[in-house]
Amino acid sequence: MTTAAIQRALTATEKIYADVEMYVGYTVRTVGRLDPDALRTAYAAVCRAHPQLAARLEADDGGLVFVASDAPPEVQFSAGDPDRPLTGVELDEYRMLSALNVVRDGAEASVTLLTHHSIADAHHSIDLLSALWGCYTDVVRGVPVDLPRRPYPRSLEDLLAERGIHRVAADGEDSSAPLRTVTELPVSARVVMVRHVVQHRLTSAQTKALAELGHREQVTLNGLLSGAVLLVEAEIRGLPICELLFRYTVDLRNRLTPPVGPTEGTNVVGGGLFKASDDVGPSAVAIGRALGQRLRDGLADGSIQRSLLDMVTLPAPHAKPQPQAPAPAVVSVSNWGVVPPLRTPDGLRLTAFQSSSRRKVAPGELAAVGGYVATTFDGRIGIDLAWPEGDPELSERLDRLREGLDRLVSRSV
Repeated sequence: MTTAAIQRALTATEKIYADVEMYVGYTVRTVGRLDPDALRTAYAAVCRAHPQLAARLEADDGGLVFVASDAPPEVQFSAGDPDRPLTGVELDEYRMLSALNVVRDGAEASVTLLTHHSIADAHHSIDLLSALWGCYTDVVRGVPVDLPRRPYPRSLEDLLAERGIHRVAADGEDSSAPLRTVTELPVSARVVMVRHVVQHRLTSAQTKALAELGHREQVTLNGLLSGAVLLVEAEIRGLPICELLFRYTVDLRNRLTPPVGPTEGTNVVGGGLFKASDDVGPSAVAIGRALGQRLRDGLADGSIQRSLLDMVTLPAPHAKPQPQAPAPAVVSVSNWGVVPPLRTPDGLRLTAFQSSSRRKVAPGELAAVGGYVATTFDGRIGIDLAWPEGDPELSERLDRLREGLDRLVSRSV
């Protein structure tokens, strides 16, 4: 066993990401002078303040544990195409659980903060990204950087348990008993997969118009975007809307009592599933309204809050086996919300934000890992289409999404 300081053991909702070595990237495009030394100093300061960034995994007799890394992670630099923000990055969850990768081409660059999904979800990581750019700006301007030290983030299981929320147990089963996680493939049976991202970004005027449409129709922006995506996927797949299973994530931080701070927990999220009924009209507004009702119902009955706990649990031993059925047509959207304004020094502009990701998959899973990520940066909505490299339908998806959103926006004019 290591002599490194042990932070704690991974819980079931964290281990699922270790099983597939999943890193998620938060990429900012820059134009202007980027100071490598200042970036290294800023990243080191954020890692000191947030020990999860300077941790690694280690296996012991009881499973996986988070331990302090032997050396702090370093900023990695490569020359290349900023549209490929993970170029040159080296990742290993047994050495580091975060990385900062820079891909430069003249005055343009992509700067990507990567966090292992076991230590942070999107809202957690975007808060860290904001701290990073704040520190970078201060370092360039000669302002001392001394962030307050934070404790290691807590697990979803602990945060929910102290609020009286537990998974649903089978008859005669103790819901507070340790979770029995779903068996995963051996690491040797998986291959590394980087999802290629193309983004459709609305203008500021289009973003404002979409928000006005949602307000008028009493549908959230997330509902409208989700509805637009479902219409695209129905067209691409040649299926009616009611046959698509929509999967989405929900940030629980402000939906718990008391609320949870941005970096207080590792993955403070729930997952929702939605299938439109036959009577839901084929429009983004109608679909978004039905989705919003399903979300409110799931939060009211607690199924959204418990969803990740239930997902990682095997059926009880006495449960009846479920009959085999064809795999559903799944559509996945993650809405990361609004990226806060990021501070920068004079001479450097941040022009765009997008997601990136890298994980291990079974060879036969490559075609099933496409999905969408929505964000709002600098007053403009961006929708990332994240699919394996070379997906033959990616270009058509992008065109249909653009056309669908243009039609939707025109309704508010």
